[in-house]
Amino acid sequence: MNVLVDFNHPADVNFFKNAVKQLAAENHKVVLTYRHRGKLATILNFELGQFNPVCIGTHQKGFFRKVAGQLLRDLEFIQFQKKKKIDVSICLGPTNAIASTVNRIPYLAFEDDPEYKITFYHANLFATRHIMPDFIKVSKKNIFKYRGFKELAYLHPRYFQPDVKALDKYSLTPAEYVFIREIHNVSLNYKSGSSILDEVIKKVSDCGFKILLSLENKEQKEKYKNNCTILEEPVTDIYSLIKYAKFTVTSGDTVARESSLLGTPAIYTGGRAMAVNDEFIDIGILSKLENLSDIFNRIDMLAKNNLDLNKVIEHKIETEWDDVTQVIINHVKAFDK
Repeated sequence: MNVLVDFNHPADVNFFKNAVKQLAAENHKVVLTYRHRGKLATILNFELGQFNPVCIGTHQKGFFRKVAGQLLRDLEFIQFQKKKKIDVSICLGPTNAIASTVNRIPYLAFEDDPEYKITFYHANLFATRHIMPDFIKVSKKNIFKYRGFKELAYLHPRYFQPDVKALDKYSLTPAEYVFIREIHNVSLNYKSGSSILDEVIKKVSDCGFKILLSLENKEQKEKYKNNCTILEEPVTDIYSLIKYAKFTVTSGDTVARESSLLGTPAIYTGGRAMAVNDEFIDIGILSKLENLSDIFNRIDMLAKNNLDLNKVIEHKIETEWDDVTQVIINHVKAFDK
C-alpha cells in the first residue's frame, strides 16, 4: 500500500513519526510531503529524513492568502498523488482534502481542535474518516473516536522514556528551571493574542529559577539571550527537558498538553478555550490563565510547592487513554486491499 503522510506544522512530525516508521517496517511505501513553514523542514528531515520528504506549497499569512495558498497546493497534489499512485492519504486537518477527493483516494483527517471551525468543517466535509478524541462531542457517519489525546502518539510510554542526561547539555538540574514556550503571533489561532513574555520571564527569574526558552519567532533571540537559555531546533530530547522542569509556561496549547502528559504542571496563556484541555484542567495539572496577576499567583504557588500529579497521569495512560500511534496504523490498514 502507498501511504501519503502530509505535514503542515512542526507538531505534525511528532504525531505521525512512529506510525510512519512502523508502516515502513511492515513494507508499506510511505511518501512524505510538507508545506514550507518555519523550522518544519529542518525538524522533519531530522526525524524522518530517510523518507526524502517533498515540499509542496508554503505557509501564508492572512486569511485570504491562506485560502488561495491551500487551493493552489491542492492543485499540485492532484498530479502528485497520481504520479506516486497513492492508495490512502493521511494528515492533521484538511491539508490535501480536495485533491484526495478528486482522485478518489481515501482521505483520513486526524483532529483535536473543533473550535478552529474553518479547518474542522473543511476536513469533515471531505474526509473519508475524520478521527478525533472522544471528548469532542460531535457525531457523523464519517467521524471515528479514540480515547485520550493526540500527543500520546509520541508521549505514550511505548515510545518515550525521559532521560535526565538531556539536561547536561544546558547545565540544568531537575526542578531548578522553568520551561517557557512562546508562539509567534502569525497563526490564525493566536491572531488576537498579545505577548506577556517579558513580564513572565522577569517573574520566573525573580523566583530564582533558570529559564529554558523555546521561541517560535527566532527574531526575538537577541532580546532574551542574556536572561534565558534559548533552544535551537531541532532539539534532540525536548520532552525530557519539559519533564524535568519545575513547571511550564506556554502560549501554545500543544506544549501545555505535552507538559501535562509528562506530569509537569503547565500554565497556558494562549487564551483559547479548548475542549481538549478540560480534563487536564480538571485534574489540576494545567491552568488556563490570561490575567497577569493570576499568572503571577500561579507561578508563586508552583515555585513554593511540589505539585506532584505524576501517578494520576500515569494511571490514566495505563487504564483509560489509547496508544494513538496504534490508532493511526489501524485506520490506515483498514484501507489495505
